[in-house]
Amino acid sequence: MYILIDHLKHVLNFVRVADSGSFTAAAHRLDISTASVSKSVSLLEAKLGVKLLNRTTRNLSLTDDGELLLQRCRHILLEVEAAEAEVTGASVTPRGKLRVHAPVGLGRKVIMPALLSLTARYPELSINADFSDRMPNLAEEGLDATIRIGVTADSRVIAKTLSRLRYVTCASPAYLAAHGMPATPAELERHNCLAYVQWQTGRYHEWDFQKGDERYTITPGGNLNVNHPEAILDAVVAGAGIARMASFIAESAVMDGRLKLILTDWMAPGAPVQLVYLPNRHLSPRIRAFVDAMTEALPPQLPWEKAMGL
Repeated sequence: MYILIDHLKHVLNFVRVADSGSFTAAAHRLDISTASVSKSVSLLEAKLGVKLLNRTTRNLSLTDDGELLLQRCRHILLEVEAAEAEVTGASVTPRGKLRVHAPVGLGRKVIMPALLSLTARYPELSINADFSDRMPNLAEEGLDATIRIGVTADSRVIAKTLSRLRYVTCASPAYLAAHGMPATPAELERHNCLAYVQWQTGRYHEWDFQKGDERYTITPGGNLNVNHPEAILDAVVAGAGIARMASFIAESAVMDGRLKLILTDWMAPGAPVQLVYLPNRHLSPRIRAFVDAMTEALPPQLPWEKAMGL
């Protein structure tokens, strides 16, 4: 006797409730009544003999058994969806919930416009986007995909390199007029260099420079160090010092003259930008649509770097 197989519809309804966070939202997605969804989940709990959801008038949460069932069954349903997509062809319209992650700066400046276009093109697609500088575990957190800056060493995932992102060193014209233009990385030692600080550890991100076979690394630490890339941008534009930041952060200020690029002959090739997802999800229409959108948003020649003359 296979309870889950015999009651697959109830399993689907449970997953939709867990993903949506409420019976009402799940009912809208399933196009059935809220009472029907609630009854379906209750029937599944009765058949399994365990409680899957904690219900209160204001909150809905998973029990430990519910969390375990969700993680297992979500993968099964994704496989079913992938099989349907493979059999019916690429014409299957992306729908349902897509869970993605990206670094906070890249997410806001580059990924978010692509997600807006994606939801406009596919109205039945619902996207949950986590923009943070942590390194999530795709399988454990139920994420469909993440964008990472750097090389992904995990062989259990698919990592597609989309582009390479360069970091630029810059300062305001007023700061350079007052303190001079550094000609080599070594000269940065006498300047106020503003660092990106990792708040949990107190460590500063190192600045790596390369010119041919020469390499130079410094650990900056000026009189103002911040854990937010756009806050650093604001400080540098205000003349507080020199900073090194991702090209997409600096682009608008460089193009309108508020910042000047320095040490451009010492610029390293840049870190790879990778799209990472689990192997068992690569046929999902949602993932396919996201891959296509990210490939367009992050081409090998990044448009803002081309505009900056890099």
